[in-house]
Amino acid sequence: MDLSGQLINTLFKATTVLFNRSVSIEIPITMKFVALVVAVLLPIAFADVIPVLKCGENVPEPVAVNIEGCSQIPCELGRGKDAVALVDFTVGSPVTALKPLVHAKALGVTVPFVLPEDRQDACQWLQGTRCPLSAQEDVRYELRLPVQQAYPAIAVEVELKLVDQDEQVVSCFKVQAKVV
Repeated sequence: MDLSGQLINTLFKATTVLFNRSVSIEIPITMKFVALVVAVLLPIAFADVIPVLKCGENVPEPVAVNIEGCSQIPCELGRGKDAVALVDFTVGSPVTALKPLVHAKALGVTVPFVLPEDRQDACQWLQGTRCPLSAQEDVRYELRLPVQQAYPAIAVEVELKLVDQDEQVVSCFKVQAKVV
């Protein structure tokens, strides 16, 4: 048995003292493997979930936002790349169409950020589901925000609103970022 196998055996061998006798419990290798995978991957899965700002009172907010490569605020948005955000939210009422509206605020000025045409239908960027969406359905949306090379290196607040077929907000959040 190699060193890693010995380490796994050592980690997963439980010794208990029961009635002044030592009892050793061996855990099958498949369970050891599953436990090791969970122990390694679980922290990674939640590593980039970041706190976001509310858009206002009574405005639905996401359950979680994961911005690729961002583990602390402000998130760094690299010029010449797409900023990728996974947005988990719960649908409040039935949705037949979903549109992302992005705004950027810098130096006290808020401007709309027009996404490329192929990214303007949020239904096409849902993971594991498609529109129409049912009330109380848990959904994940992938935002791919192009950060142009020509953008100046400044602090910016990015707001994402997902609106439905009636222009009602389904989910909204703001995040502090900086273009680098």
